[in-house]
Amino acid sequence: MGSRIKTDVKKLFEFWCEVAPTPGLERGTNNRGGGPAAPPGVILESFPEGFRDKEVLTGIPSFAYPCDLSFTEVLKYSFVHTTGDSKWRFGFCIHVPKTKTAMVLITYLPWHDTFLQLLQVLSDLKRNNPSEFRAFLAEAYSQGVPESGGNLKVFYNGGQSQFEFVRPQQFQLPNILKNNNLNMYYSFVKPKEMIEVFAAMLAERRIVFTSRHLDRLSACIQAANAFLYPMVWQHIFIPVLPWEFKDYLGAPMPYLIGVPKPVLEAVSPEELGEVVILNCDNEILESPFDDVHSLPSEIVSQMKKQLNNKQDHQGDGVSKIFLNALVQLIGGYRDAVEYHETSKTFNPKKFIESRPAHLRPFLAKMMELQIFAQFIDDRLKMLNSGLGFSDEFELETVRYAEKKKRGRNYALMKSLKDKQQQQHHHPQQQQPLEDSMNDLISLDDSNNTSFDLEDFDPLNQNARPLPPLGKAFGKKSSTLPAGVNSSIVNTGSAGGVNNPLYPYFAPKHMATVAAVTGRPPPLPSMVPPQIQLQRNTIAGKPDDDFELLRKYGLDQFTLNNSATEKQQHLTTGKGMTNWTTFD
Repeated sequence: MGSRIKTDVKKLFEFWCEVAPTPGLERGTNNRGGGPAAPPGVILESFPEGFRDKEVLTGIPSFAYPCDLSFTEVLKYSFVHTTGDSKWRFGFCIHVPKTKTAMVLITYLPWHDTFLQLLQVLSDLKRNNPSEFRAFLAEAYSQGVPESGGNLKVFYNGGQSQFEFVRPQQFQLPNILKNNNLNMYYSFVKPKEMIEVFAAMLAERRIVFTSRHLDRLSACIQAANAFLYPMVWQHIFIPVLPWEFKDYLGAPMPYLIGVPKPVLEAVSPEELGEVVILNCDNEILESPFDDVHSLPSEIVSQMKKQLNNKQDHQGDGVSKIFLNALVQLIGGYRDAVEYHETSKTFNPKKFIESRPAHLRPFLAKMMELQIFAQFIDDRLKMLNSGLGFSDEFELETVRYAEKKKRGRNYALMKSLKDKQQQQHHHPQQQQPLEDSMNDLISLDDSNNTSFDLEDFDPLNQNARPLPPLGKAFGKKSSTLPAGVNSSIVNTGSAGGVNNPLYPYFAPKHMATVAAVTGRPPPLPSMVPPQIQLQRNTIAGKPDDDFELLRKYGLDQFTLNNSATEKQQHLTTGKGMTNWTTFD
């Protein structure tokens, strides 16, 4: 079924009309003549005149007057009509208290805020300047659709006023300040209920939103549907359900339907069956299922924590909370893509096996969902066609992989420091070096190919630099030999490199160990001619060990002040109680 949004749209809107309610109509009563019930409204005026889609023309009055309405302020909401090719055609409606009619726009473009604002302009213009109304409507209709991120302007009031159509960037996440749907959902639904609806959608339940306010109802259900991105709801989707269509609520298949409160009150619980119901007026969710418990607990905890931290909710922050949850669940789908000579396919078994163990039970169930199957199908089509894609989902997947890798690096360094501290305080419990090395390479049980052990090789010139230990843990290392200045050993400059195995470069390490243990280090096979060795005069006979210290810049610290103290230090091993070596 694929995406429900039509892509090759040529016009800003398909149809405009003004609808008047049918006088004296009582919903729920039988027609005395036995014929079809009277429509809830009648179209008084429309544009363009040649629009002939009978299904749309028949359904518009019901969506304009889905139930008995009572309002004192301007009422604006949206609805959806599904075409024969499973594409969504969006309807936008406005009711103004000063008039007794409703205006409706039909378009393939899901620009909710733009078209609801346009309806306000059209309503004011028709009421205050009817002679210019038709010209403005015709110009907007014939303008075409701007490119992604582009805009176009339509002037009115003798050129003194203008309306700007701005096309959103492709894959742009809903912004809480700019997106009315998200703003309403955020205002009238608590984080706990948002997560429960999200979990129910991932289980493909029969879901009902209800409210006495049509603007709140349509906005909340549209926002909840947007949180499913990059997947697309593949089942019945009706943001506002008219009275005449209430039989849809008995459909034995997944659906996401916004039901006005008067309509829902006319349906018995037996007719509804097992359904998830969110009341957007009192923030109460009723469900016979426990879908949140089925989600991985780590993801649920993370979402709760982030949704309760309101200072990070500006812009697209709320949208990214739900997107990141899906990144963690399905962002690794490419690990299961198999490349063949003529095409690329998806291996479900490989996908499950490549995911962390705590995610596998949920993902095994998710593999059976139509929304996931369609997601994989759409991504494979893009890969097989040779088209690259850099939508927000793919970009966030890359960001998450990098963040996870940095987290593993930090965990590695922290583990090493903990082991060093443990060995310092309990030298009798020192574990063999081999065991330590096994810990270093056994970071997790995933098959994430983005993790490179070469990054931890101290002799690899292409390895990525890791943060200094002092910065990583907020304090200096306690494993240096007594009397050694840590500022000399630990390169604190911006260009310094600290490796968790070797806090400084290997030659310096070897020279320092030689000075402490009395064992001479291996001499280099060749000394660059530009380096001139100079003898360092210390009390007593100069030796080659200290010449090497000078060569590598390690003669800046004072081992002893006299030849006698020096000899005692080298022979007794004084100062090695807190020294960890890797030779």
